Amino acid sequence: MASEENKKLSKHEKRKLKNSLRSEKKDERRNFRLDKIKEVSAKALAVAQKRKWLVFLIGIGLVAYFVISSGGLGGGGGIIDKVKSFF
Repeated sequence: MASEENKKLSKHEKRKLKNSLRSEKKDERRNFRLDKIKEVSAKALAVAQKRKWLVFLIGIGLVAYFVISSGGLGGGGGIIDKVKSFF
């Protein structure tokens, strides 16, 4: 059917149809690429947020470890010695 409809069109109309189909295809491809770039950048931001909190928690863990290993926190020396014995 499509070929019968194309036969009824003049050369000029066929050319216009072909150009419009080509430009639509080009626009779809461009939009797909832009959407893909947006998704990749959103994922990168999410990973960066996750890593930021991970670094924050690791930092807190290191500080707690050094405080406990140095015998800090004042008068709780006996408790701290017991905790240090586990390590």
